[in-house]
Amino acid sequence: MERKIVIVGAGRMGTIVAGQLPQDCETIIIDSNEDKARVLAQKTGGVSSKDLAAAKDADVVMILLPACAVAETVEELLDIVKDGSIIVNMATAACIAEKLTPRRKNISIVEAKVIGHAASMSRGEPAFLVMSCEKQERFEFIKSLFPGFAKVEQGDVRLVEKINSLSSQEAIRTAVRLRKQLRAMGIPEDWIIVAIRTVCAGTMKAFAENDLGPFAEELIKELES
Repeated sequence: MERKIVIVGAGRMGTIVAGQLPQDCETIIIDSNEDKARVLAQKTGGVSSKDLAAAKDADVVMILLPACAVAETVEELLDIVKDGSIIVNMATAACIAEKLTPRRKNISIVEAKVIGHAASMSRGEPAFLVMSCEKQERFEFIKSLFPGFAKVEQGDVRLVEKINSLSSQEAIRTAVRLRKQLRAMGIPEDWIIVAIRTVCAGTMKAFAENDLGPFAEELIKELES
């Protein structure tokens, strides 16, 4: 049976999620920017709208909006979607399922958060999806809509924001510190960009994949001690 999936938000993450939905899904892209919604709908073979009312027959509504817009959007959707619909909040910094007890008890609100970086994911890097969903059958159904993620599992979704935030902060600190040191050495800016993007980022990736050489392994032992 064809499933009707609505994506609310045609930004980077919305584009990634919409692009990996199974072929047997009917997709509707909703965004206040009509052009963005239309472009993404054309890429994914769906239809577009700027009006939340387009979600009225959806089986699943996935919200990929800035955190500040999530609660208001869910409140509106609760007056729109059909009985039995599932609203999936994918905004990392907004957990609203516990705060918004649905006025309609037969509508489910599920929290699902991505451990990943949108630009890197668009280039094929792996990402995890952590979900808070009480019923196993419902979890398995939603999981089936995310075949592009390296792993989809149950967990504490509140940890995801902390993981992404800390990872981003440490990466920026490293890049800024390296740039400062190389500039002090008189290194040209285009060389610095390559050093950060290729050598630094590449070494981090090799570390994550346990694919470092003897020198790096010795350095890790020294730093960990």
